[in-house]
Amino acid sequence: MEITNTLLLMAIGIPGILVATTVHEFTRALLSTIFGDNCPKSQKRLTLNPIRHFEPIGFLMMFYSGGFGWGKPVETSALYYKNRKTQTLLVAILPSVVNLVLGIVFMGVYVMLRNNGGNAYLVALLNYLAYYNVGLALYNCLPVAPMDCVKVLAVMLPANQYFKLMQNEKMIQMIFLFMLFFGLITGWMDTLIYGMLNLFGNILGMA
Repeated sequence: MEITNTLLLMAIGIPGILVATTVHEFTRALLSTIFGDNCPKSQKRLTLNPIRHFEPIGFLMMFYSGGFGWGKPVETSALYYKNRKTQTLLVAILPSVVNLVLGIVFMGVYVMLRNNGGNAYLVALLNYLAYYNVGLALYNCLPVAPMDCVKVLAVMLPANQYFKLMQNEKMIQMIFLFMLFFGLITGWMDTLIYGMLNLFGNILGMA
């Protein structure tokens, strides 16, 4: 019975991953389209259908790590943007901001249902929805490809410094993944994610 409940709880986490990655990539597609780019529309990525944004390796990575993962990347072209630097930054940053806000919203509903005796599985689902959205937002702050921070650095760093960073990209990825699989990153990232969730949970619980 305990094993069944554990497997069920793990399964309940799957929608959390799909929602977080789908919203993330849809936001990128929508913003780039608003800024004049027709690539996302031609790829049929202007949709909240999770199948369009599903990427199996990114999904499994996120399931394992609790936040480090990705959906199928939306191809965008800054050539269509009027203000290329600013709009490229917005396309890179705002998907994570939306994830963070969505995570806070889910946390608010989670606190409300938990405090009022809501269905245990629904409460667990909301917890996962909050966790994976906040987790994805925070992991995207790390300067490791394919996280969005790398796209931000591409715009913000001088060309020669960014080129040096990209020369070491594979090494950085290998070191990061080694640390990830051996739990050297997931521990403190979990602390950060749950710290943020608890902070907003306490604030919303007092409201």
